[in-house]
Amino acid sequence: MPRRLRSKNDQLEEVAIPTLVEFWGVGASTQTFLPLDTSQIAGHLLADWVPSLPAAVGSSFIGWPPFLIEVVRRSGRELLAVRTEAGRSERQWKSVLSWMLGVAGTRHVLASEGYRWVAPVSAFYANAAQVVDRSAWHPAFPRSIVTTLRRPRSGSRLCPDYLALRPTTQAPGALEWAVAESKGNRRPLTNLQTCPIAWSKQARNIIVKVRGSTVSIPRHIVVATRVNPGGREAWTRRMQVRAWNQKDDSPPQLSPDAAVEIVSAHLFGLFRGLHMPRNALAVAVSVQERRERSVRGRRPAATVNERARLFESADVEFRERIRRTAAAEDGSTIVDTELGPVAVNLAEPLLTLSGAIREAQTADEAFTAVKRADAGLDDWQQSRPRNEERHGIVSLPFGVELQVPDSFEPRK
Repeated sequence: MPRRLRSKNDQLEEVAIPTLVEFWGVGASTQTFLPLDTSQIAGHLLADWVPSLPAAVGSSFIGWPPFLIEVVRRSGRELLAVRTEAGRSERQWKSVLSWMLGVAGTRHVLASEGYRWVAPVSAFYANAAQVVDRSAWHPAFPRSIVTTLRRPRSGSRLCPDYLALRPTTQAPGALEWAVAESKGNRRPLTNLQTCPIAWSKQARNIIVKVRGSTVSIPRHIVVATRVNPGGREAWTRRMQVRAWNQKDDSPPQLSPDAAVEIVSAHLFGLFRGLHMPRNALAVAVSVQERRERSVRGRRPAATVNERARLFESADVEFRERIRRTAAAEDGSTIVDTELGPVAVNLAEPLLTLSGAIREAQTADEAFTAVKRADAGLDDWQQSRPRNEERHGIVSLPFGVELQVPDSFEPRK
């Protein structure tokens, strides 16, 4: 992040200049500017997960933003732009770049609108979910009481990307939800006031079921991020983010048992990204067991001793990772990527929630834990300095704080 000197009490002090992207929020016709830097992009990539890819893939992406993004100064502002080197890469790599920055732009907008828990729609595909293999090193997310599928005769082959939840002040303890579609796009977004029809169709190309019954979706969000690595001038490679929204006359709140499974999917993906497979597996087993109790009306397949051994191994995994940086006062852990270390601080409400989710015998118990975690994470967020005030440190709304280095040294 660029820095400048300012005078305070007759002394000069160095302060960070926030980097920005051009932004049009939902329903906005006037351009504003959204704070976003490479550390935040890295954080969003770490939080994201693709069920069909190995666990190590997502966390390996977090080292790339410093190499791909530069800063362009325009009208006194520091704006993010794609580096010219990215334009010299092969077409398939440009597609990956567009996907990565599209993911970051979408997650950043969702976070700015208060959505804390975000899970990929594909984790809930009826034909993709599977039984958890407790011996697998990289566990898969199991079949849940929540399932998603494509609308018949929708005209779009693809489903939207995310299910998102946020706490609402209108009904304390309740969670509002939405479906979100992420787009990376080369075209300028300046005059794109209406969402393209194909994107809108894709955002609505989904059926969500809870225990086999279709539920109405209250909000469909599309977020596009402009990624133009082929521009000759840095100004023409600047990033832009634009959001559109369609609301239906549906209850904005999701049932507690369904909300719990979306939060569980979020935690599962987070632990995969943090290279904590035992904790990811513990979350997966809890999802599978709740479904067996709720849908099949039978006792879980795992014995009490099996569950105890698994949950103890998850606790050991936490302790081992935290002990590796025991000298740090904040109790941070380390995520090892192929490009170097990233310091991670996990908030206490998040740690408490992960234990409560896996121990909960019913959806009501798990939902009570989610409500407590949301309240605790609200307090945690308010206690953190703003991201733009701390160079290289980013706080994510679900209780993860990252310290991302400006550059990464590849492993030897």
